[in-house]
Amino acid sequence: MSRVVFSFLALVVFLTTGCDRQMKYTISGTWKGADGQVVRLLEGWGENQDKVIDSVIVKDGRFHLEKPINQVGRGMLEFGTYFRPVLLDGEPVEIEVEGFQGDTTVKNSFVLQGSPEQTVMDKVQGIQMLRMFAMAFGDSGEGPDALIESYIDSNLNRKAIAYFMEDLLASKYSLPAIEKNYERLTPDVKTSFPGKSLKASIDDMKPTSLGGIAPDIDLPDVDGNHEPLYSLRGKYVLVDFWASWCGPCRKEIPNLKMIYEKYKDRGFEIYSVSLDDKREAWITAIAELDLPWVHVSSLKGWDCPVAKRYHVTGISKMFLLDPEGKIVAVDLRGEDLEKKVDSFFNNM
Repeated sequence: MSRVVFSFLALVVFLTTGCDRQMKYTISGTWKGADGQVVRLLEGWGENQDKVIDSVIVKDGRFHLEKPINQVGRGMLEFGTYFRPVLLDGEPVEIEVEGFQGDTTVKNSFVLQGSPEQTVMDKVQGIQMLRMFAMAFGDSGEGPDALIESYIDSNLNRKAIAYFMEDLLASKYSLPAIEKNYERLTPDVKTSFPGKSLKASIDDMKPTSLGGIAPDIDLPDVDGNHEPLYSLRGKYVLVDFWASWCGPCRKEIPNLKMIYEKYKDRGFEIYSVSLDDKREAWITAIAELDLPWVHVSSLKGWDCPVAKRYHVTGISKMFLLDPEGKIVAVDLRGEDLEKKVDSFFNNM
């Protein structure tokens, strides 16, 4: 299974302390024709996804990994070009591997057996792949989805389902749906590390989701001065994440300028946060495009702390705020954005 499938998934901690009963993971298996190859156990998620937690060289077609852990966790097993998620819950995992992904000279196969939790872990990867395929062909992926909801409903007593829900949340699935399902998890799952991690992600996503109060933004403008987002309270504000090099951002600019000119004197403002990392490119683009609204940037590119706080993974990204700072729309563009802004001022 391609590693790319998992690269965007939720930011979670692989191993932490805090559980009185120590466990150990035990991963054993066979890999035919792979003597001398290395099996690695990686963190697999988050910024440290490539970090090697454990590794072993295949000898006589066999391998074995075993270490103590303090609580249930998860990782990613690497077999050459094969990658497979694994739940580390103290239950033994047995694996049979044959061949290499892409090798047409032999029959490639991969069989993994473990606890019922591991079965859930395996199943949700297939569900996620179906969802990603649909998103690639235009589905928003925001759900809720009948297949996903049914599977969650059948596994509310599984810690692995909490990880699945967290991954869904990180990939734009409906926050209200995830919140509702979280409340239905069994107490044992809620108090587990995966359950607590899910709750922390829910709490972190709320402020930047529809209905949340947008976090303040306080970055320097082109002159080095600061005009915090909260200083615009009392106005309708479009928070626009963009960059000078972003084609879709530039395509939307004529529409933004039209709306801005229409309502700038009636309590409407645009607050653009650039993900540029070169000051000259940023300032030049503002001048060339004649953008008369508020512009701020950390000039750290994708490492911009504000972009991370707002969970921005692609641009252009827009949040429309009411005068109290509540998010009333996300990612409206073109005519849809114009109609939404029109509705505010036509009802005044």
